[in-house]
Amino acid sequence: MERFPSRMRTFRPPARLAGALAAAACAAAMAVSASPASASPASGGGPAAGRPAHKLDLRIATYNVCGHGCLPTKEICVATIGRDCATKLPPWADGRAAAVADDIVRARAGVVVTQEIGNNATPTQPIVDVESYRKPLTDAMRARGYEEAPADYAGARHPRYGYPLKSGAGRYTYYDARRFSHLDERGRELPHDLLWLPDSTEIYGKTMTWNTLRDRVTGMRFVVVNMHLEYRKNGATDPNGWTKNWDQVRYADARRTAEYLTRDNAYTRKLPVVFAGDMNSASQEDGASAYDAFADLGYSDAHDTAPANRRYGDEYMSFNGGKIPLPQGPDKIDHIFVKAGTPVRQWTLVPQTTAQSGAAWDLLRSDHNMVHATVRIEEPAR
Repeated sequence: MERFPSRMRTFRPPARLAGALAAAACAAAMAVSASPASASPASGGGPAAGRPAHKLDLRIATYNVCGHGCLPTKEICVATIGRDCATKLPPWADGRAAAVADDIVRARAGVVVTQEIGNNATPTQPIVDVESYRKPLTDAMRARGYEEAPADYAGARHPRYGYPLKSGAGRYTYYDARRFSHLDERGRELPHDLLWLPDSTEIYGKTMTWNTLRDRVTGMRFVVVNMHLEYRKNGATDPNGWTKNWDQVRYADARRTAEYLTRDNAYTRKLPVVFAGDMNSASQEDGASAYDAFADLGYSDAHDTAPANRRYGDEYMSFNGGKIPLPQGPDKIDHIFVKAGTPVRQWTLVPQTTAQSGAAWDLLRSDHNMVHATVRIEEPAR
């Protein structure tokens, strides 16, 4: 399996629901460990000699918000994404982005990875502008005490072939700015980057983003990976004319991402890494699922690790497809993966509505339900 190209950029300093389970989503507010509040070393590579490793309880959420994929009319859908939209929702900038931000606040998420916050333009989708989707959500999140972690899409080019990133953007990570920062103690950006996924179908490139965050109290650092894997079903033909087992592609891209960050990257492999996002498959098949890729590398699904009596909303599917009532069943395509053995206090799927009838336009903010988990992460011992 090909690894990520060696020319990949790594930024080092200095550099530039309302839903029935709202009560459960709000329960158990995140708490940091009572470890001594001392800053971590500038390298960020684990606890300093002579002090105990820090631990913290992190509530991390993943939310595919369908920013540019759930548009108001067929005409706008075709003009924006080149096809009709399966789900019609209110205009993103006219309040839907703010409603998404309210969902996140109600969940008391310390960190949230979002997907489908726009795309960069392509020849078939010339009017798509990632900024017109990013800005309304970022403004709403900042008004609620969150900050946007860097995602350097602008001017990005493939590190091996040189072509520009056009589609495959639109993944942004936000964090509670009272608790965390993407800057070090001296105000410099902590390492972050894009990961290019060569097995994916996007003609102009598909990427993942990862960010290092710092806990303001303890100085502890950890890595959050925002993922959105290939969406096509097995046997489908993509715009390149490729017909593949796309579950195998999802396995390869998930495994490549995890291997790079937990083994090959000298910085991130020293830190706790949490992977979250829309994996676009509920499969657990060996060699043909993101689930198995992470399992092969010693990572567990937070859903499986959480105590059975602390799994909320498990009766719902994470992809709701814009259907009312929300579909129920065991399939989950939105996942959070943590290192095996990591304690998971709770896992929650937040249904956007419990209404049995009505219009998606009036009841939903996205065609996905948000998923979050409270996990205890710990600095590795040196």
